[in-house]
Amino acid sequence: FKQKTAYEIRLSLVGSEMCIRDRIMGGLTVAFTVMLFLMDMHYQNSSIQQWTGLLIMAGSIVFGQLAFKKMNDGFISLGEGMKIGIGITALGSAIGIAYGIFQGSVLDPDTMTKAMDYAIEQAIQQNPEIGDEIVGAMEEAFEFFANPLISSSIGMAVSLFFGALISLLTGLALKKNRPA
Repeated sequence: FKQKTAYEIRLSLVGSEMCIRDRIMGGLTVAFTVMLFLMDMHYQNSSIQQWTGLLIMAGSIVFGQLAFKKMNDGFISLGEGMKIGIGITALGSAIGIAYGIFQGSVLDPDTMTKAMDYAIEQAIQQNPEIGDEIVGAMEEAFEFFANPLISSSIGMAVSLFFGALISLLTGLALKKNRPA
């Protein structure tokens, strides 16, 4: 039986704290998505919705990195900041994607049809001369991306890309290495 040192105990506490940050991002993402669903805006994918999602992600990452830094006597390396941010992004996005699949298959199975109709309507408003060929191509693209596996994979990849970028930037800003 090996007794843990105070440092090892603190590291395990840090790990459990990070799990809480993952769920915070996932919970905020689900809450925002439910709000959009209740307002019947869940299929519009406006720039405001995208920016809000990025702010939720960035806030969760910074919150997790700051919590780690505080529990680690004020120190955080760039590598630790990156691991925390990517971990928060991966688990938080997985929660959001799981809810999105539930919403799209149970609560509103017509979500992709609504999204397609809305996008085509917006395209025609912006360019009334749009041809049937382009509208047909848009419909084919929506049918391809309606597959939950494809849309979830792309969603996770995009989330991880932006999560890594945000983690890098905030990790550089918060970095404070332990003296040798």
